[in-house]
Amino acid sequence: MKRLIMIMGVSGAGKTTVGEALSKSCHIPFLDADDFQTKEIIRKISSGISLNDDDHWTWLASIVEHVLNTHRSDFILACSALKQSYRDYLSQRLSIILVYLKTSEAEAMERLINRKPQSLQRLLVQSQLAILEDPKDAIVINAENSLDKVLEEIEGKITNR
Repeated sequence: MKRLIMIMGVSGAGKTTVGEALSKSCHIPFLDADDFQTKEIIRKISSGISLNDDDHWTWLASIVEHVLNTHRSDFILACSALKQSYRDYLSQRLSIILVYLKTSEAEAMERLINRKPQSLQRLLVQSQLAILEDPKDAIVINAENSLDKVLEEIEGKITNR
């Protein structure tokens, strides 16, 4: 079964930054779930409209199909995966090591300060925190630590899985 090391959390938690750095250090290809969003979904997000469950299923299916249709066996995926049902869907066909980058609303907003428009970023973080279902079986990492410390913690814990 193909394996994903999935880096999850809200916007501003550092999923892409951590995922790219982990990819380099572990020599495992990196995927960003945002790259699998449809143009319609991107327009919705850009307009400040929160996504609903129906919006997520096609997106998640495209990630699974991409992984299954490549010759690689392992990937690192940055994906918000805020609900347990989304994580369950991905794990039906893929083996997942889940890494949850946990952060506060204040820290997430601080990291998003340069992304425009700021009002949409605040709404995005608040809406994501409102629907976030803490994962049950995850490596929980304090995303407010330095990147080096975050990587050290993740690498130490994924080698035991």
